[in-house]
Amino acid sequence: MSSLFTEMNSPAAQLQQKLTHGPAFGTFAKLGRREVIEILARAGLDFMICDLEHSQISESEAAIMVLAGLNCDLPVVVRVPSFDPGFINRLLEAGAAGIQLPQIQTQAQSLAFQQACKYPPQGSRSISLAQSAAGFGAEPLLDYIRRANEEVLVVGQLESKELEQPIEALVRGLSVAFIGTLDLTVDMGVPGKLDEPAVQERLRAIEHAAKTAGVHLGIYADSPARAAQAAAAGYRFIAVSSDVAALSAGAKNWIKQMQEIPAGTSCKT
Repeated sequence: MSSLFTEMNSPAAQLQQKLTHGPAFGTFAKLGRREVIEILARAGLDFMICDLEHSQISESEAAIMVLAGLNCDLPVVVRVPSFDPGFINRLLEAGAAGIQLPQIQTQAQSLAFQQACKYPPQGSRSISLAQSAAGFGAEPLLDYIRRANEEVLVVGQLESKELEQPIEALVRGLSVAFIGTLDLTVDMGVPGKLDEPAVQERLRAIEHAAKTAGVHLGIYADSPARAAQAAAAGYRFIAVSSDVAALSAGAKNWIKQMQEIPAGTSCKT
């Protein structure tokens, strides 16, 4: 397989192109099964965030989910629980389209994260060709380094009341500045109240900083309506709810429909 073919067809490259031209919609995966990835890929989502921060998914399960995404052309970004360069490297070598790191508050944290996701000269990531993302040596070294650095999605999560100023310096170099809306409202003392003036002011500040720095905006949306609002406001990387929420809503809808069926009603087969 040539490096050009790999570059043009990789899910990571496709997601980068999608973000450049318009909003991409995904969701959080909290259930550690490849079937979840396959089902949601067939639903038409643009990406998936495998959530290792708020789930019981193990590293080995995450690697299987990443592979499932590669097999059905669904980019899988992995949200890690904390900053660990070795862990980040292993996930990227498994084929993750990118890494999402929560609780970024300072420029130093942002820079260290960016460097852990990229090979020299842009970063400090350790190199090996004996791994899946490099085709186990099938791709020439320099081609692989260039492609990996271009394609990796570096998603920094901003969700704290205290952010080092100026925010544009904090987000510069990230692929996506992702706003964790729920954590942000909790940290600002108004849990769940996204429409509070102080929260909206913080959102506008992050939006302006990302635009100034030339960084895509990302956000969590708890409903399709919120996702549509985010897209209209210029957000590009939009995570709508989660697989767990979708399963819960579907089951509740079944129960509601069954309760509305009159007692004694028979179903013809």
